[in-house]
Amino acid sequence: MKKLLAILMAATLAVSVLAGCGASSSSAAASTQTTPASSAAATTTTGDGTLKLVLSTTDGSSKDDQVPSPWLNRTLATNLMFRSLFIADSDLTSVTPDLADSYEISDDSMTYTITLKDGLKWSDGEAMTADDVIFSIETATKAAVVNSIYTAAFAKITDMKADGNVITIKLNTPYAALLDVLAQFAILPKHSLEKADPLTMESDAFWKDPVTSGMYVLDELNVGNYFTLKLNENYEGTAPKIEKVTVSFVSDYLTAAQSGNADYVYGNAADMVEALSAMDNFTANEVNVLFYKYFIFNMKGTDGNDNAAMQNVEVRKALIEAIDRAALATLYPNATVLSSGVPDSYPSYNGFSYEFDAEKAKADLIAAGYDMSRTLRICYYNNDQTSIDLINTVVYYLEQTGLTVEATLSNDGTTDLFTTRAYDIGFKGKSAFSLEEWYSEYISDDALFSKIFGGDTSFDTLVDDLYAATDEATRTDVLKKLQDMEQKNVYKVPVFTVGTYVFTSDNVKVPSGVKFCNPLYMCDLDFANWEVA
Repeated sequence: MKKLLAILMAATLAVSVLAGCGASSSSAAASTQTTPASSAAATTTTGDGTLKLVLSTTDGSSKDDQVPSPWLNRTLATNLMFRSLFIADSDLTSVTPDLADSYEISDDSMTYTITLKDGLKWSDGEAMTADDVIFSIETATKAAVVNSIYTAAFAKITDMKADGNVITIKLNTPYAALLDVLAQFAILPKHSLEKADPLTMESDAFWKDPVTSGMYVLDELNVGNYFTLKLNENYEGTAPKIEKVTVSFVSDYLTAAQSGNADYVYGNAADMVEALSAMDNFTANEVNVLFYKYFIFNMKGTDGNDNAAMQNVEVRKALIEAIDRAALATLYPNATVLSSGVPDSYPSYNGFSYEFDAEKAKADLIAAGYDMSRTLRICYYNNDQTSIDLINTVVYYLEQTGLTVEATLSNDGTTDLFTTRAYDIGFKGKSAFSLEEWYSEYISDDALFSKIFGGDTSFDTLVDDLYAATDEATRTDVLKKLQDMEQKNVYKVPVFTVGTYVFTSDNVKVPSGVKFCNPLYMCDLDFANWEVA
């Protein structure tokens, strides 16, 4: 009944479909596009043995005029081009060497000694060296657009040295997840990027013709449409059976699958999951992923750009009280409502929950001195019908408190949420590497979230303690303290976690025993032995 109510409410509402949150444009009715809620890739095949991947640009991690950087999200396309020191298993919890040949960890877990394989080469024939590794790590700490799992880990490094093929990394405190993080972090070529500005590196000219280390290298870039990959002749590993890959920039993955042109589709939008589950030529694989859907508040930035309307924590609490998150959860497959980064079923959950109370929300907004006459602005970037229905329902709930609400669909979520910032509440998704990744967004020097949370340092020590925890009792204690702090500050609020699926068609042959992992990360899928019809 709640799901039906939410959909009926959504059908009566309209959203503004704009080029960017806060931009001027005309209002339009809710879109009927059916793009997955994530920015992952889908694949299609043709008779010539070409594997076709597709990427979406709506979340800002990819642009349609270049190869996307792997430092924000990994995708199948970038995983085929850029390698890491290690490669993770499907659970993203253990690693084996990839670019590395071997490694040692000191007894105090403060020093890592990593030896690169001999004879590694970049796709342009240049030798890969330990200097490339050190350059990449140092540059990532300065980059403006980079995944928080990297900045959180690399902030603990006090010294790095290279001696031939041997890299020595020293930490200021134990960091239990360092090897797991290094299994995700793509090493990039120093000789190609050392003159690039880290603050704009994700859009550097390098990405129009990147030097790579993986199985494939760029063959052709057709701006606004696609890029193609060919085998990397300097790749020292087992050559893949698939010789050609095409990666197209599209906005509708489901249509590709329904037309018989997709072999691999990843997403969690209810319309997509329902449609593909009904197709006889697709097999659904549910992936064990912490995929959060959550609200963020645009409060204050380290750049001095403050949003006075969202400064009062009582206002932020009241806005969450006004929204029935349990009703929203009915729109997604296997959605589980939660009130912190820790799911309620985990032993480390602290027991707190946000309660829906529209009348109290209205009274609390007035008591907090909020200007009820101003327009509350919502920014979101997923253009699938499920997301649009959800946002329309959120608008409905907020309007019941007497607020005027404007919801804007962004075509570049990263820019609009963290740079343009013409909004009050943002709605986004996060396919998290671990609980640590959820909490690392609170770190004061996080490259993105410091722009809306103001560089608050109050979480830093606890997040450090979480990463350093080596026993379950300590980890549980730290997680409960972190939950208490995030529920006190209300900088971001999870709505729910959602079931995530990888759908594979009968046109692609995946080796037996392969277990799909979170597709926004890198793991061993035995891709060299994939085949297409």
